[in-house]
Amino acid sequence: MVQDIALEMTLIELISSRICHDLVGPVGAVNAGAELMGEDGVADDEALALMRKSGLEAARRLQLFRLAFGRAGNSVDTESMRIAARQTYDAEGKVSLDWPNLPFDAAHGRVVLNMVMLAREALPFGGMITVAHDSGSTTVLAEGKRAALRPEVMTVLEKDVSADVLDPRTVHGFFVRNLAYRTGGALSVLQQEGNIALIYG
Repeated sequence: MVQDIALEMTLIELISSRICHDLVGPVGAVNAGAELMGEDGVADDEALALMRKSGLEAARRLQLFRLAFGRAGNSVDTESMRIAARQTYDAEGKVSLDWPNLPFDAAHGRVVLNMVMLAREALPFGGMITVAHDSGSTTVLAEGKRAALRPEVMTVLEKDVSADVLDPRTVHGFFVRNLAYRTGGALSVLQQEGNIALIYG
């Protein structure tokens, strides 16, 4: 029981760190825009445009995190998850997402959403993410220049590891693997030059 609580606390801390890290950029840009208001040589409409763009980016990311990591992901329909992911990546402009309207329940959809987010991590230079379902298994394929997951992320995806080896960069892989297991499935990874496939079934 004590070990379970310790693991949960570690996951809460690391996921919180991960979320904060991903929000620093857009939230900082909102603050920068506010500081530019009224400065010489800077039009207020330019500062407002920066604040609006960054505020929308932060809101999109928060919605994605809410569905992926929060309790909302247990009850929200998969269509909402699909829309949230597409809006985030479309606005980012580096990754194209092909996620057709597949008949997943909320639990399955949440696993797929986390797989899509993990696939995005594997595309440092952008690329294409495709979701497909066939013969009882769901595949999320990431294709792009130097597509690859970090070796330490591959380790937590493929092996049982203790919480003390996790950090904010690896906690998502650990979370996805255990989320897949908790929903009655298993997660496997196939990595080749230029693409990586996450398979849930």
